[in-house]
Amino acid sequence: MKISTKWLRRYLDTEVSEEELWEVFTSIGLEVEGVEHIGVARQNTLVVGKIQEIRQHPNADKLSVCTVCVGQGDVRQIVCGAKNFKLNDHVPVALPGTVLPGDFTINKSTLRGVESDGMMCSGKELGLGEDHSGLLILGENTTVGACLHDAIEINCDAVFDISLTANRGDCLSHIGVARDLAAKLNIGLKLPQPHGLEISETEKPQGHFLEKISIETDNCECYSAICIKNIKIGDSPDWMKQDLTAIGARPINNAVDIGNWVMMETGQPVHIFDAKKIRGNQLTIRQAKDGETIISLDGKKRTLTADMVVICDVERPLVVAGITGTVDAEVDDTTTDVLIESAYFNPDNIRKSAKTLNISTESAYRFSKDIDTANVANYGQRVANLVTEICGGEIVAACWKVGDPKRKPVAIDFQPSSIEKLCGFAIPLEIAENILTKLGFSIEKLNVGSWKITIPAHRPDITNTPDIVSECLRIYGTDKIPTTPARYTGIQHESDRSAVFCQNVSNYLSGQGFFECYNFALRNCGEIENLFGENSALSMRNPFNVDQNCYRSSLIPGLLDATKFNIQNGNLDVKFFETGHVVLKIDEKFNECLAIGCVMPTKPLERSWQTAEMADFYDIKSLILPILKNFSQRLAQFNLVEDSSIWQPGHAAHCGFLNREKFQATCGFLNVKLAKDFDIKQHILAAEIVIHPAIFTRKPEKASHKPFSQFPRISKDLSLIVKLDEVAANVENNVMKAAQKNISKDVFIESIKVFDVYLGKEIPTGTKNIGLTINYRSNDRTLTDSEIQTAFNATQLEIEKLYEIRKQA
Repeated sequence: MKISTKWLRRYLDTEVSEEELWEVFTSIGLEVEGVEHIGVARQNTLVVGKIQEIRQHPNADKLSVCTVCVGQGDVRQIVCGAKNFKLNDHVPVALPGTVLPGDFTINKSTLRGVESDGMMCSGKELGLGEDHSGLLILGENTTVGACLHDAIEINCDAVFDISLTANRGDCLSHIGVARDLAAKLNIGLKLPQPHGLEISETEKPQGHFLEKISIETDNCECYSAICIKNIKIGDSPDWMKQDLTAIGARPINNAVDIGNWVMMETGQPVHIFDAKKIRGNQLTIRQAKDGETIISLDGKKRTLTADMVVICDVERPLVVAGITGTVDAEVDDTTTDVLIESAYFNPDNIRKSAKTLNISTESAYRFSKDIDTANVANYGQRVANLVTEICGGEIVAACWKVGDPKRKPVAIDFQPSSIEKLCGFAIPLEIAENILTKLGFSIEKLNVGSWKITIPAHRPDITNTPDIVSECLRIYGTDKIPTTPARYTGIQHESDRSAVFCQNVSNYLSGQGFFECYNFALRNCGEIENLFGENSALSMRNPFNVDQNCYRSSLIPGLLDATKFNIQNGNLDVKFFETGHVVLKIDEKFNECLAIGCVMPTKPLERSWQTAEMADFYDIKSLILPILKNFSQRLAQFNLVEDSSIWQPGHAAHCGFLNREKFQATCGFLNVKLAKDFDIKQHILAAEIVIHPAIFTRKPEKASHKPFSQFPRISKDLSLIVKLDEVAANVENNVMKAAQKNISKDVFIESIKVFDVYLGKEIPTGTKNIGLTINYRSNDRTLTDSEIQTAFNATQLEIEKLYEIRKQA
């Protein structure tokens, strides 16, 4: 939004300098992106001079040496190349130190051997036009030595380019910005007062050009029309053209310029029709028909859709509501009668329609930000007042207003004590009241501790008590927040168990050849519910992006994104891991947990002369077991995953439960369909460990050292026939229990290992053979074969109650 300083000052009681404006804009949240200077700034070194003597330059035929009086007793010698002046002419003189447009500084210089103590200026050099054929000759009534700005009218302006946040549509106008400045500087605000026109809301005003105004769509809530006859189209006055040019608008003619100027003044877009081009003397505001076409004001043919709103006469669309007019009703040099439209259109509809048509107009931009609903007809009157003042003509009827905006000023019960409660310090109530009043809020004091505050129609972004407090603080000044020492308990990275754990895991997995990823914590709700079921996603109320509207429940989708991206870009070393937070439902409540995830292909994707061995379930399981040992030295058994959208059923396993062991680990092959959904053709192995925060509050186990036994072990092999679906970990546990029951106190079972799994003709259908080694050892003595054989025989008797022992041939 471009704001002209000269234009802005018309609404403020006090003169405000450019430097002060820059500082104030920043302090109230209106970020200044830049400032453009138009014309030459007022300077004491830019004065009126009188030419007292003219003589030929001794070393240049095209130059003259002039003696110029620039004040009482102050005579300067100036070299000049112009030829349009004569003796005693009054001219602008820029003395050394003057800065002209373009940051051109005048210095004392020597031209072809003759000193020149300043410069006599043309109109272009002063930013007063394009004429640079000669000097700007001033009237004889100008005072020699006077500041040039006091002698003639010079368009001098500083135009601020202000960046606004999405909620500040009220500052898309000079009055809106002036309102904020008046509140911040505690000065008066001078607003234009539309006058001389009644508003008719019940029936057609007598003498009105139109016979009927019909609103046939919910996307237009209010429409007003004013008729003026016998106007004269011509150039706009200089002040209006200068205002529009300063902010980057192109002057067209007086009628059109007035509409644009009022929009930039008030923020209310208006449209001016040539009344004689409206066929049938009636206007209908309706939805467009699919395929309906118009020729917009830029001369382009536009095809409309049924989502757009148009304003039509009895035969054709004349305006795409809130966005652009058409050539069928535009004001031109022959126009004598006009109809002024001021309306309120649905912001969302205008935004979508403008995007569909690929048209960006100042009008559409303001409607899409939501305009002031309370002054729709009043601002139309403002246009009418200026039209009759500048273009002549006569208002022939009252303003005809149809409909009424649904959004009305809202009253909020407000506790003044909430200012200190929310800010953390007190703002004097009389100052807070003054701030809100100057911003347009109405305050009714119900009692000592309660106010009823009515939100002005130009601030639809204010809806509750925190919003009101925020406005008070914004204008009062965040620089006035008292400085207080912060008191808190600092936690260093090394003191946070979860941070240390993550760092150790990162070091471990990096050492295993994995690359660390950092993904966004937000995913799409549909994706999460497809993977975890309905109501499993923690969604955001107001997401910035519809594709990132839920907090992730797993690290795996993000790692698959990274895998896909790298494969597509030729980076084939795709072993990735990530540590981060996920949100899961535990006992019907959402909990934020720490997670570790990793993915890898079953075989390297890079071509090699060597044949690489394919990775399998046991490789990924062995990768995560050292991590799991951080939580439990005696891990729960892994069970096969039977039904999952992430994991391939029968080819992945899990152990632990978040609501019981406070951790949950899953590893194995990813679901083939999931990989295909990510355009990954390779089989992918993955693992994910999810850790409840409570696990880090447990007292850590003390590390202890047990000396190695110096005595040899004795091993016994056992071959068992078990069911085909029996898990090896179950068999190991059962054998361990049986073996421990049948040994003496000074003997221990060092380990039980599965060394073979066999399926063959000798093995009954539906079963498998598992071979295990039981390792016996003592810390105190050498074991004898006979005692261990006795213990082993007793163990077999126990085992035979559960499994069939396969006898050696």
